[in-house]
Amino acid sequence: MRPDDANVAGNVHGGTILKMIEEAGVIISTQHCNSQNGERCVAALAQVEHTDFLSPMCIWEVAHVSAEITYTSKHSVEVQVNVLSENILTGAKKLTNKATLWYVPLSLKNVDKVLEVPPVVYSRQEQEEEGQKR
Repeated sequence: MRPDDANVAGNVHGGTILKMIEEAGVIISTQHCNSQNGERCVAALAQVEHTDFLSPMCIWEVAHVSAEITYTSKHSVEVQVNVLSENILTGAKKLTNKATLWYVPLSLKNVDKVLEVPPVVYSRQEQEEEGQKR
C-alpha cells in the first residue's frame, strides 16, 4: 500500500480495502458462473452481508486478498473474502479484514437477465447445510 492509499496517520483507507474485497469477489464469482458451457455472464454485487475491520493496514504493507465461494443457490453466489497485511521488512502477517458478499450472474447479452449458477462442489456435506441456513 502506498501513501496515497492512506490517511495522515498512515492507515489504509477503508474504501481502498473495500474496493479490493469487492474486486476479489466479482472475479471468483464471474469465473465460477462461466465455468460451464452456456451463456456468458458477469457477476454483479447484490449484497454485502458483513465486513469486519479487524486491524489497521499501514502504508508499505502488502495486501493479500483471498476469496472463496462458500455457497451457491440457483441464482446467487456467496463469497467469503479475507485480507491479510504483510510487513515487507519483518514478514509478519496479520488478518485485517473479513467479509461476506453475495453476487448474481447477469447475462452479457441482456443485463436484466439473471442466469442460473452452476452448483459448487462441497468438500463436506455440512458446508452446504450451513450455507442453506445462512
